[in-house]
Order: sequence, then structure tokens, then C-alpha cells
Amino acid sequence: MPEKRPRLLSELQERALIAGVSILAVLAAFQVGQVYEQHKHPRSLVDQAITRVTSGDPRSPQAGVLNQAAIEAILKATGDQWSNYFPATTASAFDQSLEGQYSGVGIWLRKSESGLLEVSSVQPKSPAATAKVQVLDRLTNVDGVEVSGASVSTAIAALRGVPGSTVTLDFVRNKIRYRVQVVRSNVLTGDVTAVALSKNIVDIQVSAISMHTADDVAAALAKFPHSKGVVLDLRDNPGGLLSQAVSIASQFLLKGTVVSYDPKDGPEQILRSTNISPDPAPLVVLINKGTASSAEIIAGALQDRNRAVIIGTRSYGKGTVQEITTLSDGSQLEITVANYKLPSGRTIDRKGITPDLEASGPGEIAKAVSILGGLTAGTK
Repeated sequence: MPEKRPRLLSELQERALIAGVSILAVLAAFQVGQVYEQHKHPRSLVDQAITRVTSGDPRSPQAGVLNQAAIEAILKATGDQWSNYFPATTASAFDQSLEGQYSGVGIWLRKSESGLLEVSSVQPKSPAATAKVQVLDRLTNVDGVEVSGASVSTAIAALRGVPGSTVTLDFVRNKIRYRVQVVRSNVLTGDVTAVALSKNIVDIQVSAISMHTADDVAAALAKFPHSKGVVLDLRDNPGGLLSQAVSIASQFLLKGTVVSYDPKDGPEQILRSTNISPDPAPLVVLINKGTASSAEIIAGALQDRNRAVIIGTRSYGKGTVQEITTLSDGSQLEITVANYKLPSGRTIDRKGITPDLEASGPGEIAKAVSILGGLTAGTK
């Protein structure tokens, strides 16, 4: 029986194409299966079709390839851009990225609303960062293979590889095509970096939300004196593990709701802060159009509970919760189960978080420090 794991993720997806079978071919296979002695095969139509195709033509693809193509076709038919299928090998590598280290180029991908692959995050100091790849660049080719409209489910297989090997990537940015050759390396995600902006003010940049991110934020708060304020920089953060996002927000929030959601097949889930002595420092949060998913939960919860001033531009607007189900062969399905709600009850899917103060460009940090000065003065 498939194993169901209630692990809630965003689109932390550095994925690319392995060539498969077209959806049209899969649908044709389904039709063959329907007429092939259906009364003798009490299995699904998909199983019947795959059995018939693989047994009838010695040149036909392996059953595993057909299974993957069929599953991806089903997911595409749902119209949900966030649903994905990960073959067993890809699922294992994807878990490694959530644990904080992998071999690759240092980009995460997601599907845009138009169904194209776009960069959702670039890891600091990664090969992709050195090549000046940017968030929202659209990936079109990997080593000469067209991937623009491809499924993202097996992306790791194309972008990951032996450290020191080279991969050629083609992108489109503002309708202009460009190509880079990137040398793969062992990438330590390094999701949290912190620097002192001035005496007793710390800037904590969180580039993604993986397994140890909340601990890293706590370590930064412990290391840097910050009685005059914290700048929590979530710009271009594509999200990640929901539990970690709740833990990060809870470091600044008293007991109470952080986020909730109503799954289709279960009771309402309410994730709360249990902190009775949260960090009291004045807080500014930076967001932009690349801030998505669980990163938006952090910003939205802090905004709803009047704990922080939000500065920047409207966030991405990914307000759905995905659940991972592990199948019998170790492959995984990532399925949307609900829309999440912020503490005020509002939803942000396709809306995003509206900042309290609009700002963009290199002056955002200076503006954040100025706001913190006003907040500190107001507490005297």
C-alpha cells in the first residue's frame, strides 16, 4: 500500500526534463487497453494499456517510463500547477535538497501559471549565482534538450550530476535569450546568512526554507546583538517546509495561530506558536515578487498579528498546501490538499502579500533601518 506522509512543501523544485512519452501517446495507449479483453483483467485501464503496449511491441518503452508518463498526464489534466510526480531516484535527490546539501547548479524551478519552467530561487554562492542566473528567468533548454513546457517532476535528473561536470543551460529573461555553461558542484544550501547592519541591528537573509532553517535563524539571533531591531529578508525566497516556516514566525510571536488550512479529507489544521517569550526586538520584513509559499506565511502571519512592518513589493501569491504521498516503489506524488489561511482568516493564493510600505531596489535595506529607528524611538 502507498505510504502517505503529511509533509507540507512548496515548490522547492530544482527540476528539469528527462525525455518521456507524450501525453497523446499515453491517451492512445489507454484506448488500446480499454478494448483489450477488459473482462479478463480486473485492473485499472492504465495497467491494462501498459501491459498491452509492452507485451505487443519489442520496441516499446519500459513499463516504468509508461507509468511515469501516465501519472504525469493525469496530474496535468487536473490543471493544478503545483501537483508533481517524482520517480524514486528523483524523490531521493529532492529529499537531499530539503536536508541542505546536494550536487547540482544551485537553482530551484517551478511551473509558471502559463506552464513554463521558471527559476524560483538561486542559491547564494552557487554555480548558478556565479553565472548570474536570476529569479524568474525562464529555463528553455538543458544540454540542448527543449524543456520549456516540460514536466518539472524529473528535473533533478537533468540538473544534478557529478561534481565538476558541465551542463549547458538556455534561459529567457525579458524576452532575451542567453546561454550559460555551469560546472556542477556540491551545493550546501546555506539558506540563512546574517550580518550586523549597525550597532544592535542585524540583517537575517533567508533564501529558502529547508530542514534546519529555523535553527539557523535562532542561531543568528543569538549571535548578533539586535536590541534595536531585526531585518528579516525574505526577498526571492520560494518557500519550503511549512513546519519550519511556522517555527521561524514563532520566534517573534506570542502564543497563537500562525496559519491554518482545511484539507479535503480531514479536519481543519491549525498551526500555532507556543512561544511565551518571543524575541521582542523591533522587526521589519522584506518581500518581493519572488517571495512565495511558506515564506509568504511568515510575512503574512507577522503582518496579521501586528508584529512587523512589511516592506517591498507584492509577493508571489502561492497560497496552497501540498501533501507528499510515497508510493510502493519509493516514488512520490505531491498533491494540493488545501488553501492556507493567515491568522486574520485571509487567503493569499494568486493575490500575494501587500507590503505596508512599497519599496524596491538597493535602498530597501536603508529604508528598513530607518523604519527600525522609528519603531525603537516609539518604544521609549
